[in-house]
Amino acid sequence: MRPSVGYVAETDHHAPTSGNTAEERAERADGNTGLLESRSAQDDSEWDKIDWHQAIAEVLSDLGRPLLVAQPVVDLATAEIAGYELLARFGDEIPAPPNVWFRKADQLGLATALTTRVLDQAFALRPHLPRGCFFAVNIEPHLLSDPAILHALRSGPPLDRIVIELTGHTPVRDERALHGAVEWIRAAGGLIAVDDAGAGYAGLRQLITVRPDIVKVDRTLVAGIDSDPIKRGAVTTLCDLVSRMDSKMLAEGVETLGELQVLASLGVPLAQGWFMARPAVPWPSLNQDTVDKIRRTTEQAGLTDQIAPLIRECITVDRTVWCASNAAPPSAERRETVVVDSAGHPVGVVAREAKGTRYLAPVMAVVSSSPPIELAKRAMARAACHRGIPLVCVDARGRTIGVIDTSELVEAAINAAAE
Repeated sequence: MRPSVGYVAETDHHAPTSGNTAEERAERADGNTGLLESRSAQDDSEWDKIDWHQAIAEVLSDLGRPLLVAQPVVDLATAEIAGYELLARFGDEIPAPPNVWFRKADQLGLATALTTRVLDQAFALRPHLPRGCFFAVNIEPHLLSDPAILHALRSGPPLDRIVIELTGHTPVRDERALHGAVEWIRAAGGLIAVDDAGAGYAGLRQLITVRPDIVKVDRTLVAGIDSDPIKRGAVTTLCDLVSRMDSKMLAEGVETLGELQVLASLGVPLAQGWFMARPAVPWPSLNQDTVDKIRRTTEQAGLTDQIAPLIRECITVDRTVWCASNAAPPSAERRETVVVDSAGHPVGVVAREAKGTRYLAPVMAVVSSSPPIELAKRAMARAACHRGIPLVCVDARGRTIGVIDTSELVEAAINAAAE
């Protein structure tokens, strides 16, 4: 029998695959970088034998290249698509991810031409943009004040419903010129987003000086946020800053239900990533299964007087499997594992001793409607060696539906007590 994953431990068919195909490498680069990514010389060596001047010249000579795909940006409050990010695809002939293409173009003095091409293609899609949605296109800040880029922006369609997304992987040498371009874009009806907040050269300085309309949380802060209290704290702090700027936060690179649940509980309004939808030919929609999951997650996040927003997905393993192997599956390294009986009732939580040996810890079963303060008191009343063990949330029939991280529970109890 294989281990199963149910709601809030349901099978995550959105989870990333190996990432070995050219398309998957491109998608992974999108989630981490935007147009230009700061990479080491060792990373670049894979592509050094390519004649990049010729490769980029061939792209620019073909009006149909690069191909633009769109990835939905989802409004978590409504589970509807609020907009799209347009991303470049260069084909399989040279399977380098997009960030490499744009970085090489920048090194060869061709970044302006390549970015202008992307803008022209993006603007051609504007008439077909679904009603009520925006689209975002990436531009490096140091290129935004370039006369050719400004000409492309001024000669294109009205900028309402268009978001200019500033990446943060190269330093800005002329901040006055950047600010002038930003003010013109806003005056023309466009919006400004800052990509990769928390990484790159942008940092807090660019956030504070540009005061963007949308702040995109870097994937490095999103990945594994459901199991990392430090990342949760960092995103919470960033949420407060973004709120004070009267901006909206967008979490990019959301790949799992657990990540989405934490982000929704923190009040992040917009999300984008493989969990919702992969990039596709404009304009892709969400499947109904995904919409239903987002709605359930948002409903849980609104129950702040209960522990429902804290429920996280887990792996369930049948007791007979655990007894036979006395070991959790390899995937337990990423998710908590609960051992259950034939009816799905929890009989133990897989835990680790200091030496790394796995053992079965006793279950503290709770229901989703429990108030966090009282539950935190009960959790902390356990034996000292078990206080860090996750609580198991069960349904009305006592069947496992997920786990509660004790650090999140204590945080929720403190916040509830302060209200």
